[in-house]
Amino acid sequence: MSSLLGKVGMQLVVFCTLLPTSAVAAMPVTATAVAGRWQESATAFARASAYRQAHLSLPFAARIIALKVEPGARVGAGEELARFDAPLLRQHLAVWEQALRAVDLAQKRLQVLRESVHQHTITRSQLLTGEQVVAQATGGARMAWEILATDLDRLHLRANENGLRHRLRKAGVVTVARQLGRLRAPFSGVVTGRRTTLGEQLAAGASVFELQALARMYLEVGVPEAALPFWRQGASYWRPGTKKMRLRPLGGVPLYDANTGLWLLRFVADNPGGLLRAGAWVEVEHRGAPEDVLWVPAAAVVARNGRTWCMVAEGAHFKAIEVRVGTTAAGRIPVLSGLQAGDRVVTRGAYELLYRDLKALIKFVD
Repeated sequence: MSSLLGKVGMQLVVFCTLLPTSAVAAMPVTATAVAGRWQESATAFARASAYRQAHLSLPFAARIIALKVEPGARVGAGEELARFDAPLLRQHLAVWEQALRAVDLAQKRLQVLRESVHQHTITRSQLLTGEQVVAQATGGARMAWEILATDLDRLHLRANENGLRHRLRKAGVVTVARQLGRLRAPFSGVVTGRRTTLGEQLAAGASVFELQALARMYLEVGVPEAALPFWRQGASYWRPGTKKMRLRPLGGVPLYDANTGLWLLRFVADNPGGLLRAGAWVEVEHRGAPEDVLWVPAAAVVARNGRTWCMVAEGAHFKAIEVRVGTTAAGRIPVLSGLQAGDRVVTRGAYELLYRDLKALIKFVD
């Protein structure tokens, strides 16, 4: 009987030695958790809008006599965009010129009256009348100038009263009106639209050009409500080509977008080369504040019942420890909580250890 058992035992040993290696459970492989730093990152899409835009129009009815730019053109501040002929502008210039002439005449007459007073040929009441005439003429000239200055301001022209008075006296109303009848860009930007044609008679207030400043842009980033605390800290970027441009957050409360269910955060972004145009969509990256973490191989983190775990070696035994992790980077994963520096975590065989019924070896700590 004993000899029979011995033969069976020998056969079992021989049989086991002939099993393929895949049939023998591999021993778990471990790695050490290493302390380090990590920044959480996330991406979202943002809609661009112009940092500054304007619909350029004329404050009075006018006929377009020259167009200097086409849509898509880049223009500088003060650059001429169009020329026009406006009868009302000529009228306002003529009224101001007449008011200036009235002031000159009133002042000359007052000077004569003052000399007559010294010669005792007129009374003081006559001199007072002359002073009243000067005051009325000066007031009329001031009112005429304010009307003209409003025209110039709405044409984005600098209202220099003394300089314009000199030009008017030297060249006359018609020439000065022709010089002023030019629509100029109020700021540097890109012409994004033209609303008129050469020779067209425009009504007062009709749009001539649309102009957008594109050196900087507004970006509205849509994020879920749960992500708002994360996006309010750290730094956000967008990448024009190979560059990395940081966004400057704007203050204020995020706005809710009922169409997407997202919350909108506003940023200002530099726009080198004017690559972004209003209405464009761009991907934005956000990086949170640096955190102290423990780095382990990505294979060391496994899932069970919707929670993440690491199998930690304790001598010849293993213990499942729940961990909170970040996102994988270069084959490693940051552990935010659950481990301690120096812990040995299973990197091969972790799934088997977690799911197999090894009650004698594994103690789950919830």
